[in-house]
Amino acid sequence: MKRDEGSATVELVLLAPILTILVLFVVYAGRGAEVLTQIQHAADQGARAASMAHPSRMQSVGQQSALRDLEQNGAACIDPVVNVAFDDESTIQTVLVEVECAVNNAGLNLLGVDERRLHAESIEVIDRWRVD
Repeated sequence: MKRDEGSATVELVLLAPILTILVLFVVYAGRGAEVLTQIQHAADQGARAASMAHPSRMQSVGQQSALRDLEQNGAACIDPVVNVAFDDESTIQTVLVEVECAVNNAGLNLLGVDERRLHAESIEVIDRWRVD
């Protein structure tokens, strides 16, 4: 009769690295989803704030609003870049805010992933009656 003493320990030792990498991959994917949500929200906030500002201040108001929103909402987004564009040539004037940043990969070196930059944008119609 064969004895199975210690077989569970051997199986656990063989599966532990695979389970660790699986957990790290879930964290990596979760951080990416979190950053995408954060930058989309920041782009929406920046576009809304810029749409209510005077055209001479739209760019600075949109950038400040988007960066403030990113600062308040988390550390998963690093090195953010905010661009604001104003379309005043068409019949419906709009402002476009683009936000881009890198996903914070701190603690995920075991996966060997490169820096991943995500991008979000939001367009708002300029509110002519609320422009200060």
